[in-house]
Amino acid sequence: MSTEIYYFSGTGNSLVTARNIAGNKSRGAKLSAGFTITMSNKILTKEKQHKMFNNWKKKLGVICENVKVRKKGKLETRGILVKLLFAPLLLIIKPVFSSRYKRLSNSSPLPFNELIPLADRSFQYDEKCNGCGICTRVCPVNNIRMVENRPVWQHHCENCFACYAWCPEEAIYGDIVSYAERYHHPEVKISDMLRKN
Repeated sequence: MSTEIYYFSGTGNSLVTARNIAGNKSRGAKLSAGFTITMSNKILTKEKQHKMFNNWKKKLGVICENVKVRKKGKLETRGILVKLLFAPLLLIIKPVFSSRYKRLSNSSPLPFNELIPLADRSFQYDEKCNGCGICTRVCPVNNIRMVENRPVWQHHCENCFACYAWCPEEAIYGDIVSYAERYHHPEVKISDMLRKN
């Protein structure tokens, strides 16, 4: 008997935010389409993961074709009904997340969006850290420097957890990743992730 856990996730407001930023009067651009791909995790059974990976490949083909021909499409965001159903939940979730990020960043008076990059203050490493520097090279925003062969976070973190997921020694930990799984797509290799200098 296998236990399956389902949870609500998605792009949140990121596509709408991207559209609004692009459409800002000073920029004068327009977001032509926005796509959502459901990600996998360790919780899913192998069969569910395999099905999800196949769906990814199909969706990737659709996305590539749309980009190639510059096709305009819709933003794949939550529908109005889902937004209405989750609106009361947001009244509970926002203060909980805000409180968590205040604790993680050790900076209570700041607005929520300014707390997020500072949440890396809760990252730590243990004695398994061998100073390989992989964490610095997988970070997409160059947020980690090696000081005396140990990682030091620079407080402009995007909370992607690549450093945590890709550490070959599993030496990185902390409150910020207390609910996260060390997981990445099995077909993605570390060489695919290393940031080019």
